[in-house]
Amino acid sequence: MMDLSSPTVGHRIRQAAIGLGSWLVVCLMVFPGMSLAGVIEDDIGALRKDMQEMKKDLAEIKKLLQGALKKGPPVKTTATVGFTGRPMLGQADAPVTIIEFSDYQCPYCKRFTLQVFPQLKRDYIDTGKVRYVFRDFPLTQIHPQAAKAHESAHCAGEQDRYWDMHDVLFQNQKDLSLPALSRNAEAIGLDVATFESCLERGQHAAAIQQDIQDGAKAGVRGTPSFIIGKSGTGDTITGTLIRGAQAFAKFQQVIEAVQKPLPAKDGKSPAAKP
Repeated sequence: MMDLSSPTVGHRIRQAAIGLGSWLVVCLMVFPGMSLAGVIEDDIGALRKDMQEMKKDLAEIKKLLQGALKKGPPVKTTATVGFTGRPMLGQADAPVTIIEFSDYQCPYCKRFTLQVFPQLKRDYIDTGKVRYVFRDFPLTQIHPQAAKAHESAHCAGEQDRYWDMHDVLFQNQKDLSLPALSRNAEAIGLDVATFESCLERGQHAAAIQQDIQDGAKAGVRGTPSFIIGKSGTGDTITGTLIRGAQAFAKFQQVIEAVQKPLPAKDGKSPAAKP
């Protein structure tokens, strides 16, 4: 309902009244024989029409605001996801596992890979503290070259050059066309004919699609996204879901929190002695 006592509505009504009065004076001066009652009736009709339009506009605004204020589904902050058979860096028995869902054509993924990942690798992966797993999540609706780029990394993996292709793809992100992928293969020393045959057959397309499905089920909505959790002994982890190309400090915070032992039921550390 419109509040007629509000300053904004009151001001508009006063302005309309002043304008109406001025217009009546001019009309009576120019057209002395004009019926004042007729003029007033016509203008009241016009004013009513304007008020109806205002009410429609206010109703539409109210509808939009109500839609914006509706609560959506809760945002997931934890996720469970597997990693069997996926490309991996670090020691298999590292206490913490990070699983990245990424897109080779995504500029935010490139920023993370070039700016944050090197420090993460130096401080945690190379020191045996973190096992790092890469999973594919090409956003083909907005990145049409991404799918084949992801396939090219796996084709390079067949020649033990997965991570070399991974790095080259992000470094040369502006051109991920098929000819460019072949040039990348040659640059990292692959048998180009074997590489192109693998790419042409789409040999790894199904595995990439499985990654997309698993990521979506885990709550991945964009790239890059990460799940960080205790490694455990199985082929899945449950951990904290991080979205976006966060700063190194964010990963450090979550990794350190995962490494901390859980308090015992009596409030003491499991390592504490009575």
